[in-house]
Amino acid sequence: MLAAIFLAAGMLSPKVVAIRAAPASQTPSFSRDVFPILRDNCMACHSSAVKMGGLVMESYDMLMKGGKDGQVIVPGKAAESRMILMLEGKVKPQMPFGGNPLPADQLSLLKAWIDSGAAGPAPGEAPVSAQPNIPNIKPEVPVVSPIGSLAFSPDGKMLAVGGYQEVELLDPASGKVLAALKGHADLVRSLAWTPDGRRLAAAGGLPQRAGEIKIWDVASRTLSKTLNGHTDCIYSVAASPDGKLVASASYDKLIKLWDIETGAEVRTLKDHIDAVFAVAFSPDGKRLASGAQDRTVKIWDVATGERLYTLSEALDSVTAIAFSPSGAQLAAAGADKTIRTYALGEKSGSLLESVIADEDTILELAYTPDGKTLISSSADRSIRFRDAATLFPKKVLDNQPDWVEALSVSPDGKWLAAGRYDGSVSVYNLANYEQALGPLVAFVPATGAPKGRESALR
Repeated sequence: MLAAIFLAAGMLSPKVVAIRAAPASQTPSFSRDVFPILRDNCMACHSSAVKMGGLVMESYDMLMKGGKDGQVIVPGKAAESRMILMLEGKVKPQMPFGGNPLPADQLSLLKAWIDSGAAGPAPGEAPVSAQPNIPNIKPEVPVVSPIGSLAFSPDGKMLAVGGYQEVELLDPASGKVLAALKGHADLVRSLAWTPDGRRLAAAGGLPQRAGEIKIWDVASRTLSKTLNGHTDCIYSVAASPDGKLVASASYDKLIKLWDIETGAEVRTLKDHIDAVFAVAFSPDGKRLASGAQDRTVKIWDVATGERLYTLSEALDSVTAIAFSPSGAQLAAAGADKTIRTYALGEKSGSLLESVIADEDTILELAYTPDGKTLISSSADRSIRFRDAATLFPKKVLDNQPDWVEALSVSPDGKWLAAGRYDGSVSVYNLANYEQALGPLVAFVPATGAPKGRESALR
Protein backbone atom coordinates (compact mmCIF):
# COMPACT_ATOMS: atom_id res chain seq x y z
CA MET A 1 0.00 0.00 0.00
CA LEU A 2 2.86 2.37 0.83
CA ALA A 3 4.30 1.74 -2.62
CA ALA A 4 1.03 2.80 -4.20
CA ILE A 5 0.94 5.99 -2.09
CA PHE A 6 4.50 6.95 -2.95
CA LEU A 7 3.88 6.23 -6.61
CA ALA A 8 0.85 8.47 -6.65
CA ALA A 9 2.73 11.24 -4.89
CA GLY A 10 5.52 11.07 -7.42
CA MET A 11 3.09 11.49 -10.25
CA LEU A 12 1.64 14.73 -8.89
CA SER A 13 4.65 16.76 -10.02
CA PRO A 14 6.04 17.07 -13.56
CA LYS A 15 8.59 14.59 -14.79
CA VAL A 16 12.21 15.61 -14.51
CA VAL A 17 13.05 14.04 -17.85
CA ALA A 18 11.96 16.37 -20.64
CA ILE A 19 9.63 15.04 -23.28
CA ARG A 20 10.87 15.78 -26.78
CA ALA A 21 8.63 18.29 -28.52
CA ALA A 22 7.52 17.74 -32.08
CA PRO A 23 9.34 19.81 -34.70
CA ALA A 24 7.76 23.19 -35.36
CA SER A 25 6.78 22.12 -38.87
CA GLN A 26 5.13 18.91 -37.67
CA THR A 27 1.62 18.77 -36.24
CA PRO A 28 1.78 17.30 -32.72
CA SER A 29 0.54 13.72 -32.47
CA PHE A 30 -1.79 12.72 -29.66
CA SER A 31 -0.20 9.29 -29.18
CA ARG A 32 3.43 10.31 -29.68
CA ASP A 33 3.53 13.78 -28.09
CA VAL A 34 0.41 14.58 -26.04
CA PHE A 35 -0.55 11.38 -24.25
CA PRO A 36 2.87 10.82 -22.58
CA ILE A 37 2.58 14.29 -20.98
CA LEU A 38 -0.91 13.55 -19.66
CA ARG A 39 0.09 10.09 -18.50
CA ASP A 40 3.15 11.20 -16.55
CA ASN A 41 1.67 14.37 -15.01
CA CYS A 42 -2.08 13.93 -14.74
CA MET A 43 -3.02 10.25 -14.57
CA ALA A 44 -2.58 9.91 -10.80
CA CYS A 45 -5.69 12.06 -10.30
CA HIS A 46 -7.48 11.46 -13.59
CA SER A 47 -7.50 7.69 -13.95
CA SER A 48 -10.65 5.56 -14.06
CA ALA A 49 -9.90 4.51 -10.48
CA VAL A 50 -9.76 8.06 -9.08
CA LYS A 51 -11.77 10.29 -11.48
CA MET A 52 -11.03 13.61 -9.78
CA GLY A 53 -13.49 16.17 -11.10
CA GLY A 54 -15.14 13.37 -13.05
CA LEU A 55 -12.34 13.61 -15.62
CA VAL A 56 -10.52 10.53 -16.94
CA MET A 57 -7.53 10.90 -19.27
CA GLU A 58 -6.76 7.25 -20.02
CA SER A 59 -7.75 7.60 -23.68
CA TYR A 60 -8.47 10.25 -26.29
CA ASP A 61 -12.22 9.66 -26.14
CA MET A 62 -12.26 9.94 -22.33
CA LEU A 63 -10.26 13.17 -22.43
CA MET A 64 -12.53 14.75 -25.02
CA LYS A 65 -15.61 13.76 -23.03
CA GLY A 66 -14.50 16.06 -20.23
CA GLY A 67 -15.50 16.07 -16.56
CA LYS A 68 -18.17 17.40 -14.25
CA ASP A 69 -17.41 20.97 -15.38
CA GLY A 70 -17.82 20.08 -19.03
CA GLN A 71 -15.31 19.74 -21.82
CA VAL A 72 -11.69 20.51 -21.02
CA ILE A 73 -10.55 20.65 -24.66
CA VAL A 74 -11.97 23.06 -27.26
CA PRO A 75 -10.48 21.91 -30.58
CA GLY A 76 -8.74 24.76 -32.36
CA LYS A 77 -8.92 27.04 -29.31
CA ALA A 78 -6.25 26.35 -26.71
CA ALA A 79 -6.84 29.73 -25.03
CA GLU A 80 -10.43 28.71 -24.29
CA SER A 81 -9.68 25.14 -23.18
CA ARG A 82 -10.22 24.57 -19.48
CA MET A 83 -7.26 22.17 -19.25
CA ILE A 84 -4.87 24.85 -20.54
CA LEU A 85 -6.38 27.53 -18.29
CA MET A 86 -5.84 25.31 -15.24
CA LEU A 87 -2.30 24.40 -16.29
CA GLU A 88 -1.55 28.13 -16.62
CA GLY A 89 -3.13 28.93 -13.25
CA LYS A 90 -5.82 31.15 -14.76
CA VAL A 91 -8.48 28.79 -13.38
CA LYS A 92 -8.00 27.40 -9.89
CA PRO A 93 -6.75 25.06 -8.66
CA GLN A 94 -3.66 25.18 -10.82
CA MET A 95 -2.59 21.87 -12.28
CA PRO A 96 -0.70 19.65 -11.76
CA PHE A 97 -1.16 19.47 -7.99
CA GLY A 98 2.01 19.92 -5.99
CA GLY A 99 2.94 23.52 -6.73
CA ASN A 100 5.22 22.86 -9.71
CA PRO A 101 3.84 24.13 -13.04
CA LEU A 102 4.08 22.06 -16.19
CA PRO A 103 7.37 22.80 -18.03
CA ALA A 104 6.97 25.50 -20.68
CA ASP A 105 7.91 23.22 -23.59
CA GLN A 106 5.27 20.66 -22.61
CA LEU A 107 2.61 23.34 -22.15
CA SER A 108 3.47 24.79 -25.56
CA LEU A 109 3.15 21.37 -27.15
CA LEU A 110 -0.31 20.84 -25.64
CA LYS A 111 -1.41 24.27 -26.89
CA ALA A 112 -0.09 23.53 -30.37
CA TRP A 113 -1.96 20.23 -30.46
CA ILE A 114 -5.25 21.87 -29.44
CA ASP A 115 -4.81 24.82 -31.83
CA SER A 116 -4.15 22.38 -34.67
CA GLY A 117 -7.55 20.79 -34.07
CA ALA A 118 -6.86 18.34 -31.19
CA ALA A 119 -6.91 15.32 -33.48
CA GLY A 120 -7.00 11.83 -32.01
CA PRO A 121 -4.79 8.85 -32.79
CA ALA A 122 -4.36 8.17 -36.49
CA PRO A 123 -6.00 4.99 -37.90
CA GLY A 124 -3.79 2.00 -37.20
CA GLU A 125 -1.52 3.97 -34.89
CA ALA A 126 -0.23 1.83 -32.03
CA PRO A 127 -1.63 2.94 -28.66
CA VAL A 128 0.74 4.25 -26.02
CA SER A 129 0.70 2.51 -22.66
CA ALA A 130 -1.34 4.28 -20.00
CA GLN A 131 1.22 3.24 -17.44
CA PRO A 132 3.78 5.82 -16.31
CA ASN A 133 7.45 5.42 -17.12
CA ILE A 134 8.78 4.49 -13.69
CA PRO A 135 12.56 4.20 -13.46
CA ASN A 136 13.96 0.89 -12.27
CA ILE A 137 15.95 2.10 -9.27
CA LYS A 138 18.04 -0.69 -7.83
CA PRO A 139 19.34 -0.67 -4.24
CA GLU A 140 23.04 -0.01 -3.73
CA VAL A 141 23.26 -2.58 -0.93
CA PRO A 142 21.70 -6.06 -0.63
CA VAL A 143 18.07 -5.91 0.50
CA VAL A 144 16.16 -8.82 2.02
CA SER A 145 12.68 -9.25 0.59
CA PRO A 146 9.68 -8.95 2.93
CA ILE A 147 7.53 -12.07 3.20
CA GLY A 148 4.28 -11.20 1.46
CA SER A 149 2.54 -14.56 1.72
CA LEU A 150 2.77 -18.17 2.96
CA ALA A 151 0.85 -21.35 2.18
CA PHE A 152 1.33 -24.97 3.18
CA SER A 153 0.67 -27.45 0.38
CA PRO A 154 -2.40 -29.68 0.84
CA ASP A 155 -0.20 -32.63 1.87
CA GLY A 156 1.86 -30.43 4.21
CA LYS A 157 5.16 -31.44 2.59
CA MET A 158 5.91 -28.03 1.10
CA LEU A 159 5.64 -24.45 2.28
CA ALA A 160 5.25 -21.83 -0.45
CA VAL A 161 6.81 -18.49 0.51
CA GLY A 162 6.02 -15.36 -1.49
CA GLY A 163 8.64 -12.62 -1.72
CA TYR A 164 9.77 -9.96 -4.14
CA GLN A 165 9.39 -11.27 -7.71
CA GLU A 166 9.74 -14.86 -6.52
CA VAL A 167 8.10 -17.78 -4.75
CA GLU A 168 10.24 -20.32 -2.91
CA LEU A 169 9.04 -23.84 -2.12
CA LEU A 170 10.55 -24.93 1.18
CA ASP A 171 10.71 -28.16 3.11
CA PRO A 172 8.94 -27.00 6.30
CA ALA A 173 10.83 -29.50 8.43
CA SER A 174 14.34 -28.42 7.44
CA GLY A 175 13.97 -25.06 5.71
CA LYS A 176 15.67 -26.47 2.61
CA VAL A 177 14.74 -24.75 -0.66
CA LEU A 178 13.09 -27.25 -3.00
CA ALA A 179 12.42 -24.86 -5.88
CA ALA A 180 12.31 -21.19 -6.80
CA LEU A 181 9.50 -19.90 -9.01
CA LYS A 182 10.70 -16.62 -10.49
CA GLY A 183 9.48 -13.91 -12.84
CA HIS A 184 6.77 -12.14 -10.84
CA ALA A 185 6.25 -8.44 -11.42
CA ASP A 186 6.57 -7.34 -7.80
CA LEU A 187 5.97 -8.65 -4.28
CA VAL A 188 3.89 -11.85 -4.21
CA ARG A 189 1.19 -10.76 -1.79
CA SER A 190 -0.98 -13.88 -1.75
CA LEU A 191 -0.71 -17.60 -2.47
CA ALA A 192 -3.31 -20.34 -2.95
CA TRP A 193 -2.87 -24.05 -3.68
CA THR A 194 -5.48 -26.02 -5.56
CA PRO A 195 -6.85 -28.80 -3.31
CA ASP A 196 -5.05 -31.51 -5.29
CA GLY A 197 -1.72 -29.74 -4.82
CA ARG A 198 -1.01 -29.70 -8.56
CA ARG A 199 -1.20 -25.95 -9.02
CA LEU A 200 -0.16 -22.88 -7.07
CA ALA A 201 -1.67 -19.45 -7.71
CA ALA A 202 0.69 -16.58 -6.85
CA ALA A 203 -0.77 -13.07 -6.93
CA GLY A 204 0.55 -9.55 -6.73
CA GLY A 205 1.35 -7.11 -9.51
CA LEU A 206 2.44 -3.50 -9.75
CA PRO A 207 0.70 -0.87 -7.58
CA GLN A 208 -1.44 1.54 -9.64
CA ARG A 209 -0.49 -0.32 -12.81
CA ALA A 210 -1.66 -3.91 -13.09
CA GLY A 211 -2.56 -6.96 -11.06
CA GLU A 212 -1.02 -10.32 -11.85
CA ILE A 213 -1.73 -13.95 -11.01
CA LYS A 214 0.71 -16.62 -12.08
CA ILE A 215 -0.49 -20.23 -12.09
CA TRP A 216 2.36 -22.67 -11.55
CA ASP A 217 2.46 -26.38 -12.32
CA VAL A 218 4.16 -27.48 -9.12
CA ALA A 219 5.35 -30.93 -10.20
CA SER A 220 7.21 -29.63 -13.25
CA ARG A 221 8.05 -26.26 -11.65
CA THR A 222 6.82 -24.53 -14.81
CA LEU A 223 4.56 -21.55 -15.36
CA SER A 224 1.17 -22.65 -16.67
CA LYS A 225 -0.37 -19.23 -17.35
CA THR A 226 -0.48 -15.60 -16.23
CA LEU A 227 -3.84 -13.96 -15.51
CA ASN A 228 -4.16 -10.21 -16.08
CA GLY A 229 -7.23 -8.04 -15.72
CA HIS A 230 -6.99 -5.93 -12.57
CA THR A 231 -5.76 -2.35 -12.97
CA ASP A 232 -4.02 -2.32 -9.60
CA CYS A 233 -2.12 -4.82 -7.49
CA ILE A 234 -3.82 -7.89 -6.04
CA TYR A 235 -3.84 -8.33 -2.26
CA SER A 236 -5.59 -11.66 -1.90
CA VAL A 237 -6.19 -14.80 -3.93
CA ALA A 238 -8.16 -17.95 -3.07
CA ALA A 239 -8.78 -21.27 -4.82
CA SER A 240 -12.22 -22.84 -4.76
CA PRO A 241 -12.63 -26.18 -2.94
CA ASP A 242 -13.27 -27.99 -6.24
CA GLY A 243 -10.09 -26.51 -7.73
CA LYS A 244 -11.89 -24.99 -10.72
CA LEU A 245 -11.88 -21.29 -9.80
CA VAL A 246 -9.50 -18.69 -8.45
CA ALA A 247 -10.82 -15.51 -6.82
CA SER A 248 -8.73 -12.36 -6.66
CA ALA A 249 -9.16 -9.13 -4.69
CA SER A 250 -7.48 -5.92 -5.75
CA TYR A 251 -6.80 -2.34 -4.77
CA ASP A 252 -8.88 -1.43 -7.85
CA LYS A 253 -12.02 -2.20 -5.74
CA LEU A 254 -12.87 -5.28 -7.79
CA ILE A 255 -13.08 -9.02 -7.22
CA LYS A 256 -12.59 -11.34 -10.17
CA LEU A 257 -13.31 -15.03 -10.62
CA TRP A 258 -11.07 -16.94 -13.01
CA ASP A 259 -11.26 -20.38 -14.62
CA ILE A 260 -8.00 -21.93 -13.47
CA GLU A 261 -7.89 -24.42 -16.36
CA THR A 262 -8.34 -21.95 -19.22
CA GLY A 263 -7.29 -18.70 -17.55
CA ALA A 264 -10.53 -17.06 -18.67
CA GLU A 265 -12.18 -14.41 -16.52
CA VAL A 266 -15.53 -15.86 -15.42
CA ARG A 267 -17.01 -12.72 -13.88
CA THR A 268 -16.22 -9.52 -12.02
CA LEU A 269 -17.88 -8.75 -8.69
CA LYS A 270 -18.53 -5.04 -8.17
CA ASP A 271 -19.95 -3.60 -4.98
CA HIS A 272 -17.07 -2.49 -2.76
CA ILE A 273 -16.33 1.24 -2.97
CA ASP A 274 -12.70 0.97 -1.88
CA ALA A 275 -9.72 -1.36 -2.07
CA VAL A 276 -10.47 -5.06 -1.45
CA PHE A 277 -7.87 -6.70 0.80
CA ALA A 278 -9.17 -10.22 1.41
CA VAL A 279 -11.22 -12.98 -0.23
CA ALA A 280 -12.08 -16.50 0.96
CA PHE A 281 -14.25 -19.33 -0.36
CA SER A 282 -16.58 -21.12 2.02
CA PRO A 283 -15.63 -24.77 2.57
CA ASP A 284 -18.51 -25.94 0.34
CA GLY A 285 -17.46 -23.50 -2.40
CA LYS A 286 -20.90 -21.95 -2.75
CA ARG A 287 -20.05 -18.60 -1.23
CA LEU A 288 -17.24 -16.09 -1.36
CA ALA A 289 -16.49 -13.60 1.40
CA SER A 290 -14.58 -10.37 0.84
CA GLY A 291 -13.18 -7.71 3.18
CA ALA A 292 -12.31 -4.19 2.11
CA GLN A 293 -11.08 -0.75 3.03
CA ASP A 294 -14.69 0.47 2.86
CA ARG A 295 -15.16 -1.15 6.32
CA THR A 296 -17.41 -3.94 5.07
CA VAL A 297 -17.46 -7.69 4.62
CA LYS A 298 -19.58 -8.87 1.71
CA ILE A 299 -20.96 -12.34 1.05
CA TRP A 300 -21.37 -13.41 -2.59
CA ASP A 301 -23.04 -16.27 -4.43
CA VAL A 302 -20.23 -17.90 -6.43
CA ALA A 303 -22.49 -19.43 -9.08
CA THR A 304 -24.28 -16.20 -9.99
CA GLY A 305 -21.96 -13.45 -8.78
CA GLU A 306 -24.84 -11.95 -6.79
CA ARG A 307 -24.01 -10.06 -3.61
CA LEU A 308 -26.10 -11.75 -0.96
CA TYR A 309 -25.56 -9.33 1.90
CA THR A 310 -23.12 -6.98 3.63
CA LEU A 311 -21.73 -7.05 7.17
CA SER A 312 -21.01 -3.48 8.26
CA GLU A 313 -19.91 -3.60 11.89
CA ALA A 314 -16.23 -2.76 11.27
CA LEU A 315 -15.10 0.75 12.19
CA ASP A 316 -12.10 0.76 9.85
CA SER A 317 -10.54 -1.23 7.00
CA VAL A 318 -11.11 -4.99 6.97
CA THR A 319 -7.73 -6.52 6.17
CA ALA A 320 -8.27 -10.21 6.98
CA ILE A 321 -11.09 -12.76 6.84
CA ALA A 322 -11.27 -16.52 7.40
CA PHE A 323 -14.00 -19.17 7.23
CA SER A 324 -14.08 -21.73 10.00
CA PRO A 325 -13.50 -25.29 8.72
CA SER A 326 -17.20 -26.07 9.19
CA GLY A 327 -18.23 -23.03 7.18
CA ALA A 328 -20.70 -22.02 9.87
CA GLN A 329 -18.59 -19.14 11.10
CA LEU A 330 -16.65 -16.29 9.49
CA ALA A 331 -13.99 -14.24 11.25
CA ALA A 332 -13.03 -10.72 10.13
CA ALA A 333 -10.55 -8.19 11.48
CA GLY A 334 -8.54 -5.16 10.48
CA ALA A 335 -7.45 -1.64 11.27
CA ASP A 336 -9.90 -1.14 14.15
CA LYS A 337 -7.90 -3.82 16.07
CA THR A 338 -11.06 -5.86 16.56
CA ILE A 339 -11.88 -9.46 15.67
CA ARG A 340 -15.52 -10.17 14.87
CA THR A 341 -17.08 -13.56 14.22
CA TYR A 342 -20.35 -14.05 12.36
CA ALA A 343 -22.93 -16.75 11.87
CA LEU A 344 -23.84 -16.76 8.18
CA GLY A 345 -27.43 -17.30 7.13
CA GLU A 346 -28.93 -17.54 3.67
CA LYS A 347 -29.89 -13.88 3.41
CA SER A 348 -28.12 -12.27 6.37
CA GLY A 349 -25.38 -12.73 8.92
CA SER A 350 -25.42 -12.16 12.65
CA LEU A 351 -22.58 -11.02 14.89
CA LEU A 352 -21.52 -13.75 17.30
CA GLU A 353 -18.53 -12.30 19.14
CA SER A 354 -16.49 -9.10 19.03
CA VAL A 355 -13.30 -8.31 20.91
CA ILE A 356 -10.63 -5.61 20.74
CA ALA A 357 -7.92 -8.16 20.18
CA ASP A 358 -4.65 -6.33 19.55
CA GLU A 359 -2.83 -3.05 20.07
CA ASP A 360 -2.52 -2.29 16.36
CA THR A 361 -3.94 -3.30 12.97
CA ILE A 362 -4.68 -7.01 12.63
CA LEU A 363 -2.90 -8.30 9.56
CA GLU A 364 -3.85 -11.97 9.23
CA LEU A 365 -6.35 -14.55 10.50
CA ALA A 366 -6.25 -18.35 10.36
CA TYR A 367 -8.28 -21.18 11.90
CA THR A 368 -6.74 -24.45 12.96
CA PRO A 369 -8.19 -27.41 10.98
CA ASP A 370 -10.26 -28.59 13.97
CA GLY A 371 -11.92 -25.18 14.15
CA LYS A 372 -11.13 -24.77 17.85
CA THR A 373 -8.48 -22.04 17.65
CA LEU A 374 -8.40 -18.73 15.80
CA ILE A 375 -4.93 -17.29 15.20
CA SER A 376 -4.19 -13.64 14.45
CA SER A 377 -1.11 -11.57 13.72
CA SER A 378 -0.85 -7.86 14.27
CA ALA A 379 1.20 -4.76 13.55
CA ASP A 380 1.91 -4.76 17.29
CA ARG A 381 4.39 -7.56 16.44
CA SER A 382 2.42 -10.38 18.03
CA ILE A 383 0.83 -13.69 17.15
CA ARG A 384 -2.23 -14.48 19.28
CA PHE A 385 -4.19 -17.69 19.77
CA ARG A 386 -7.85 -17.53 20.83
CA ASP A 387 -10.68 -19.92 21.52
CA ALA A 388 -12.60 -19.78 18.24
CA ALA A 389 -16.02 -19.89 19.89
CA THR A 390 -15.51 -17.30 22.63
CA LEU A 391 -12.41 -15.39 21.39
CA PHE A 392 -10.92 -15.80 24.87
CA PRO A 393 -7.10 -15.64 24.80
CA LYS A 394 -5.16 -18.91 24.93
CA LYS A 395 -1.59 -17.87 24.13
CA VAL A 396 0.41 -14.94 22.78
CA LEU A 397 3.76 -14.93 21.02
CA ASP A 398 4.78 -11.31 21.40
CA ASN A 399 8.00 -9.46 20.62
CA GLN A 400 8.13 -10.81 17.09
CA PRO A 401 11.13 -9.45 15.13
CA ASP A 402 8.78 -7.54 12.79
CA TRP A 403 5.21 -7.46 11.52
CA VAL A 404 3.93 -10.96 10.82
CA GLU A 405 2.27 -10.34 7.47
CA ALA A 406 1.61 -13.98 6.58
CA LEU A 407 0.27 -17.01 8.47
CA SER A 408 -0.41 -20.58 7.36
CA VAL A 409 -1.48 -23.62 9.38
CA SER A 410 -0.43 -27.07 8.17
CA PRO A 411 -3.29 -29.34 7.03
CA ASP A 412 -2.70 -31.71 9.96
CA GLY A 413 -2.95 -28.82 12.43
CA LYS A 414 0.47 -29.46 13.95
CA TRP A 415 2.44 -26.49 12.62
CA LEU A 416 2.06 -22.74 12.15
CA ALA A 417 4.24 -20.89 9.64
CA ALA A 418 4.77 -17.16 10.15
CA GLY A 419 6.35 -14.81 7.62
CA ARG A 420 7.56 -11.36 8.56
CA TYR A 421 8.23 -8.02 6.95
CA ASP A 422 11.94 -8.35 7.78
CA GLY A 423 12.15 -11.34 5.43
CA SER A 424 12.24 -14.03 8.12
CA VAL A 425 10.13 -17.18 8.39
CA SER A 426 9.48 -19.34 11.48
CA VAL A 427 7.57 -22.57 11.98
CA TYR A 428 5.91 -23.12 15.39
CA ASN A 429 4.77 -26.36 17.00
CA LEU A 430 1.10 -25.85 17.84
CA ALA A 431 1.21 -28.48 20.57
CA ASN A 432 3.47 -26.33 22.76
CA TYR A 433 3.74 -23.03 20.81
CA GLU A 434 7.51 -23.40 20.62
CA GLN A 435 9.52 -22.44 17.57
CA ALA A 436 10.53 -25.54 15.65
CA LEU A 437 12.30 -23.84 12.74
CA GLY A 438 13.82 -20.39 12.17
CA PRO A 439 13.72 -17.59 12.05
CA LEU A 440 15.38 -18.16 8.69
CA VAL A 441 15.88 -15.70 5.85
CA ALA A 442 13.75 -17.04 3.03
CA PHE A 443 15.14 -14.81 0.27
CA VAL A 444 18.87 -14.37 0.73
CA PRO A 445 20.26 -11.25 -1.06
CA ALA A 446 22.59 -11.93 -3.96
CA THR A 447 25.60 -10.26 -2.33
CA GLY A 448 26.66 -9.59 1.21
CA ALA A 449 24.45 -12.42 2.44
CA PRO A 450 25.17 -15.41 4.65
CA LYS A 451 27.13 -18.12 2.82
CA GLY A 452 24.53 -20.79 3.46
CA ARG A 453 20.89 -20.83 4.48
CA GLU A 454 21.75 -22.66 7.71
CA SER A 455 23.79 -19.67 8.89
CA ALA A 456 20.61 -17.60 8.74
CA LEU A 457 19.01 -19.77 11.43
CA ARG A 458 19.02 -18.36 14.94
